[in-house]
Amino acid sequence: MQRSLTATLSLITLGLLTACGNDSAPIEAKPPMLIGGIRATATGEQIASDCEAALDNAKAEFAVLEAQTGPATVESVFGQYEKVGDALTLIGDVWHLRSVHPDAEVRDAANACSERQSDFFSQVGLSRPYYDRIAAIDTSGLDEVERFMVEEAVASFQRSGVDRDEATRQRIRELQNEITAIGNEFDKNILEDVRSIEVNVAELDGLPQDYIDARPADENGMVTITTDYPDLYPVMTYAKSDNLRKALRLKARSRGYPANKAQLEQLIAKRHELAGILGFNSYAALSMDSQMIGTPENAQAFLDSIGNALDAPVQTELEVMLARLQKDQPDADSVEVWQASYVQNLLRLEDYALDSQEVRTYFQYDRVRDGIFQLTEDLFGVEIEPWDTPTWHEDVETYEILENGELLGRFYMDNHPRPFKYQHAAHWTLRTGIKDKQIPMSGLAQNFPKGLMEHSQVETFLHEFGHLLHNMFASTQSWSGVAGMSMERDFVEAPSQMLEEWIWDYDTLSKFAINEAGETIPKSLVDKMTRARYFGRATGTATQIYYANLSLNFYNRAPDSFDLDELMRELESQFAAYPHLPGTHFYANFGHLNGYSSNYYTYQWSLAIATDLFSRFEEAGLRDTDVANDYRRKVLQAAGSKPAADFVADFLGREFSTEAYIKSLQSDG
Repeated sequence: MQRSLTATLSLITLGLLTACGNDSAPIEAKPPMLIGGIRATATGEQIASDCEAALDNAKAEFAVLEAQTGPATVESVFGQYEKVGDALTLIGDVWHLRSVHPDAEVRDAANACSERQSDFFSQVGLSRPYYDRIAAIDTSGLDEVERFMVEEAVASFQRSGVDRDEATRQRIRELQNEITAIGNEFDKNILEDVRSIEVNVAELDGLPQDYIDARPADENGMVTITTDYPDLYPVMTYAKSDNLRKALRLKARSRGYPANKAQLEQLIAKRHELAGILGFNSYAALSMDSQMIGTPENAQAFLDSIGNALDAPVQTELEVMLARLQKDQPDADSVEVWQASYVQNLLRLEDYALDSQEVRTYFQYDRVRDGIFQLTEDLFGVEIEPWDTPTWHEDVETYEILENGELLGRFYMDNHPRPFKYQHAAHWTLRTGIKDKQIPMSGLAQNFPKGLMEHSQVETFLHEFGHLLHNMFASTQSWSGVAGMSMERDFVEAPSQMLEEWIWDYDTLSKFAINEAGETIPKSLVDKMTRARYFGRATGTATQIYYANLSLNFYNRAPDSFDLDELMRELESQFAAYPHLPGTHFYANFGHLNGYSSNYYTYQWSLAIATDLFSRFEEAGLRDTDVANDYRRKVLQAAGSKPAADFVADFLGREFSTEAYIKSLQSDG
């Protein structure tokens, strides 16, 4: 989900890094079409050697480009740059491997290679000869897509400081390398700082039996519970012990601290210095300059509009939650963050007669996976088949997508937890699809149990699979600079967020939500789920608004003007639904402060777009293949060939609006 700084500044110029993964998207000229897999069985030594060779070849091809003297055309300039991407094909997987590979030596080698790639991309983004060649292209005779590609490349180069003197360009490159290294360390600290508590078996009262069975007590009758997602969230939702929930939440919100306070301070300072060199008054202004939102002021106004819409709904939810909490704790005067999920689950059970533990019996991992595949096949007329290829771990599943027997793309799914693996859920673009040149390839890293899943986990699965489908279908463009998810980054979550709606559709669920006895989930139970769906949405969205404001306000001002903890507590008090948990330092384990920097608003912005996009499916029906194919053609296949607002308007028949989303937040669904 994260991308290097160079990719943020020079996405279209480079044409190498894509929206949902920090991975290169190289090209191989036909024939043959590039369709192979990644180096799943490579050793750390092999990765280091391949990295050296690939970068040497890429630098040689780029030197040819910089030395060009003939007429500047799309073919001569961008065509030669495609050869640079071709040289990097061999190491296009390192951004992914460093997050999922079980071997520390491989992870370290991949991480080192990713930093070397970032340095090379920095040099490319600051190359005056390359910029001069692009700027010299006569766009008058180009088609709309090629003209857009050239114009965006020129703008991206100018934004990255290519027109500055040599000393300034060198300082920009140094800063970009420092930012990459600091960000990598920030991420690593979160990944490796898995904390735990030991509790008596009796403390697990309320948790599902399969959860308890999977965590046997030691010889002293104690059970170890970690801060990893598969351990954490069931405890937060089901554990009756308030002390257990508080203790585990305290551990989870302390990951990465204190090491990451210093790392984040450095990261913010380096990014602010870079923004100043490039003529921006903040890093937020720099990072939003090429996005749909445009400016930090627009982002703040958007977040404020959401926050204002939430005022009354949040207060209503908190009053209901507090009243329920006081039945068990009469002295309670507020709902705390470690109590929220548990109390909401009780209310769903009591007020909506919805038993979450009953719901999860219908969501077995294998059936969920197959159901998501079936939904994809039904909507888009494709086939998903197993793909026989080496993997880095026995849990990894591999598949390919075909249409009318023709290969469209391939993907890896690493969907179960293990030590030192990426702890959240993410999609990596391992390879961007290029028309007639290269087959797209994706990698999913998620952390689901192999048995029963929560409905929210099913929703997460479908969300990440939406990114994967976007990469698979955005392969109709002829140039890497406008292929794949190369559109504005604050759009890329919208297709995945829209696809989440199908996990509430009974026709969809009935095809795979089947319990151990072979019984299909009853419609009456899905109706209960739907009625209870929106309870907790206001407080949940308020939490997201807090996260987005944290992201924005850490990067929209001078770094020496605030203290991380003080500003965090101020923003938490202003925007979050629940009080601050003393002793926690959330910013130290909020990985998006590296990958998304100031732009965590993207999730809410994209959700507003997704709500508008979904209106066509609501009107025609969620299984309407005509609308689905129109969506695929006008939105997904558009890739980065035009501004995102334009292809959204193509699909809707009008400009998109945030009003429908804001209005929905003020209703009960």
